[in-house]
Amino acid sequence: MASKPGIVPMVLAAVVGGSAALFLTQLYFSIWIEPSVTAEKAPPVLEVKPIPTDAIAKKTPPPSVDPRTDVLRISNQTQYPIRVVLRSHLNPNHPSPPQDPHFKEPVHWDFAPQEGSIKGLQVSLPSGPFQLYRGDVLMAFALDGSQKYWGPYIVGDTPQPTLKNADTEWHLVISP
Repeated sequence: MASKPGIVPMVLAAVVGGSAALFLTQLYFSIWIEPSVTAEKAPPVLEVKPIPTDAIAKKTPPPSVDPRTDVLRISNQTQYPIRVVLRSHLNPNHPSPPQDPHFKEPVHWDFAPQEGSIKGLQVSLPSGPFQLYRGDVLMAFALDGSQKYWGPYIVGDTPQPTLKNADTEWHLVISP
């Protein structure tokens, strides 16, 4: 059996140690760092003048590249599964107020590796036909986590998509 003088220091050590552990688990530290901005480092103040509403109304909308073309063929010539996203303008021939969005909701199509690599696959929307207009944006990216992407392709401004088959079909070729 242990002697009485040996038990008291052990009990005292256990109580002090337990109290210290309980105290340390209840502590919460937070550090806030605020940048100091002086007059010398402050960003410049820009004044924005409002545009008169009559200037907005007189602005001519961008014409469609070719209103007859509502066929888009996409070729995946890569070894990656890809997603092609279209961010299309609302009808640019009918201007919308500045507070309204200028783009439709984006749509996308997924392709397996080498899918449609020779002739391309004609894509469509569930809601029916669509038209490509100057300024519509197409972007492609790999779905396998390889962080590969292609584009952006801006209709009428970049070399792709190209107009083919007697100017009735757009072709977008995603190549490695």
